[in-house]
Parts: sequence; structure tokens; C-alpha cells
Amino acid sequence: MHEYICEYLKEHNKIILISIIASAVFGLILYSKIGMRTSAMLFVALFCLIINVYLIYEDRRKSILMFLILLPIYTTVRRICYFDLLFFKVTFETIYVTILSVSSFKDIVYTVKSLFKSREELSFKFICMIGAFFIFCVNSAFYSVNVFNSLSEVYIGVFAPIMIMLCTITYFEKEDKYLIFYSFIVAIDFSCLYGFFQIFSRGFSLSSIKTNKIYLTFGYNNVNIFAGILVSVLPLLIEMILYKKNSKLEKIFLYPSFILYSIAALITFSRGAWLCYIGVIFLSLLSKRYRKILIVLLVPAIFVAKPVFHYIIDRGTSTSFLHNESAVARLQSIFTDLNIMKNYPFGIGGGNFAEAYNKFCFQGYLSMPENIRFNATAAHYTLENAHNLLLQIGVEFGIVSAIIFVVIVLNRLKVCLKNIEYCRGVFNSVIIYSMFSLITGNEFDHKGVITGTIIAFVMFGVISLSLKKKDSVNKLDSTMGED
Repeated sequence: MHEYICEYLKEHNKIILISIIASAVFGLILYSKIGMRTSAMLFVALFCLIINVYLIYEDRRKSILMFLILLPIYTTVRRICYFDLLFFKVTFETIYVTILSVSSFKDIVYTVKSLFKSREELSFKFICMIGAFFIFCVNSAFYSVNVFNSLSEVYIGVFAPIMIMLCTITYFEKEDKYLIFYSFIVAIDFSCLYGFFQIFSRGFSLSSIKTNKIYLTFGYNNVNIFAGILVSVLPLLIEMILYKKNSKLEKIFLYPSFILYSIAALITFSRGAWLCYIGVIFLSLLSKRYRKILIVLLVPAIFVAKPVFHYIIDRGTSTSFLHNESAVARLQSIFTDLNIMKNYPFGIGGGNFAEAYNKFCFQGYLSMPENIRFNATAAHYTLENAHNLLLQIGVEFGIVSAIIFVVIVLNRLKVCLKNIEYCRGVFNSVIIYSMFSLITGNEFDHKGVITGTIIAFVMFGVISLSLKKKDSVNKLDSTMGED
């Protein structure tokens, strides 16, 4: 291994040197404005991005895996690189995806044609729905007060994840799914360790963690974004532990990762994360192999379900649900969002939720049933997002887009059920992603953070790998050779 690394460094010493120099120059230029810590983060992220882009032209599969691993690194520099350029939203992630998409254009077209002409009905419907979803999302931008800004939201939140998904289908084979799983697991391990450093440096007690919860972002904008990412990857980790024959080295990696994930889920104090964690355990044991264990666990679970559910809903505090401002604000959001969709059925354009919510929030409050309004503590703040992915899509991209997205998810779940042994972890991941998206909320783009969306769409791609035939791989190889 040591010899391989030395040989690789020697072979690619020029690009590594160029990456170091370029990263150092940009870090020094911006040092006076952004400070030492941010400059160091920029140096690391830019160095990784240059190497990552270089790998596109050497080995696209390795490049994509590296990109998935580095998602937490790229996310940290969005405060420096997050701006609009015409209808493009520029971040480190979109820079990489754009270069990958342009360089892989012919191969992606071949993949799209193969899916469109597929004799597998679910594959045909899937690619048609993806195309329709993208078109309606773009269409919503033309109802926006700032068309280019809304198009840039479609670019980063819809187009980029779709392209990564298509590249996953194009360059990976059926047996490569664990490489993708490992990439995501490593990425979240990094975020967990970073989060622990953030919070434990301020104290180890439970009260200290609750007090300093605001600092627990795990490298993302807020803790709920990380919680959604964590519970989406957790099913992949558990599948590898329970259903895959692992070497000793793999066990040394997988078991500590599960412990990291469990602690991280606990200290997020996210109701959605706690409920989804329980859901992941239940879904993962739902098989003939672990039927007896599941039955044994279900017996005590019946007796503790009610108090545990109340504890989770009240987030471990004595404050009831209707007296929790955060909970009431999200409840009010449902009625407000429905009013917005009633007035703008084709959407208001990406990135315009907060403005529309301010306009309709009082109307939404009055739409709430009186027995809820009279017994609830009114939230003293408005929301920047719906805290419900389906409502977020419906408001920003239109009702039709929301319906199509539901159809896409159902399509992917149907494929999983046809080959559950291969798709077990991915099936659970899509279920949990959907569950968290509805009860806590996800966004396709949250101020430059698209990690959760990329994970979801890559999972859609992995599901397609279960139907991929070797003949299509060979044909693709031959077309790449002609280029």
C-alpha cells in the first residue's frame, strides 16, 4: 500500500504541485478578508477540487467516488463560493458537476437513450418522469419575480443531482454499490467527528450539549440538515453490517461508524432523526433472517411506544407539542403552504419560499382549526422553508412537480421490491429519506447545501444499477473507445 501511494504521488506530482500552489495563492489572496480558519478550509477544498476534476479525465468512477467522499469538505466553503452567474448557481459542487457533465455528455446521452428505449417498463417511466420533473421545475421559474435566480436554484437543486445520478448509472456496475455506500459512510464519519469537536469542546454534560446545540451543525448550516443526511445513509451502513460478509478490516470500520452515527443522532435533538433512527432499525430487521429478533424487540416496544413517542415529540422536554413554537410554526406552515399553492399552482420559482410565506402566513394562521389556534402558542417568527419537502416542491416548483416527484419515489420503490436482496439498504434509505422529508423537512438546496439531495438521487441511480445489463456496459465501453 505504501509503495502504491508513493508510486501514485510520483506519477502525478505535477498536478499535485499545481493544486497546492493554486490553493495556496487563493488562500493568501483572501486571507485578510476571510481569516486564517476559512483560508485553511479554502486551501483544503480547492486542492481537493482540482484533484477531483483532474480525475474526471483519468478515471471517472474514482472521481465520482472521491466527490461523494468530499461533499462535507466542499460544503464548508459555500460562504466563499456561493453566487449566481446568469442561471448558474456556482458552488464547488456545481463546478465539479458541470465539468463532469460536459466531459461525459455523449455517455450520458447514451444512458438516457438506453433507459428511454428500455424494455423494462419501470426504467422507461423513470426517465420520462425525471425529464418531466425537470421541465416543470424550469417552468416554475418563469412565474418568479427573478427568473434567473429561480433558474439557478433549479440548476443547483435539480439539474446537478440528476446529472450525478445519470453519471452513477453510466459509469458504475451492479457490483459497485458497496463502493458508493462506503463513500457516503466515510463522508458522514467525517461530519460526525467534526460535530463532536464542535460540541464537546464546550462541555461533555447533557445540559451543556443542550445549551450549545446551536454550534452543533456538523459542518452544515444547521443540525436538521445533517440529521436528514445521517438517517439517509444509516440504512446503507446497517445493511452492510447485517447482510454483507465483511472482513475484519471492514468490521473495524463499520461498527465504530454505527456507534458514531448513533451518538450523533442522539445529540442532534431532532425529533425527525430520533423517529427515523427507530424506523431504520425496524426496517433493517424486517427479513426472514432477523424475524425472531424483530419479534423479541416488538414485544417490549409495544409497552414503551406511547411514552417514547411523547418524549420524542416533546424533544425530551416538559414543553408540550402545542406549546412548542418550533412545532406550531411547522404546523402553521402546512396551512400557509396550501394557501400559496392554491394561488400559485405552477409554483413561485425556486428560492422564493420565504418571501411568499411572509405574504401568506397570516392567512395560513387563520386557516388552522380554531381548537388548535386557541390552544397553541403562536410562533413569533416566520419560516424560511416549509420543513416538508413535498410542500417545498409544491410551493416553489408547482403542484405538478410535487406529484411527479412522488411518482418517481414510488417508481424507485417498486424496482427495489422486485430485487429486494440487492436493494434492501437503498430501499430503506429512500423510505427514511421520504419519512424525514415529510416530518422534519428537506430542501433540494439549502443555502448551497445539496448533500442530502445528491444522496437521494444517487440512491435512485443505484436502484437502476440493479436492472443494468452487462451488454449495455460493453456497448458503452466501445463508444468511449471510439471517442
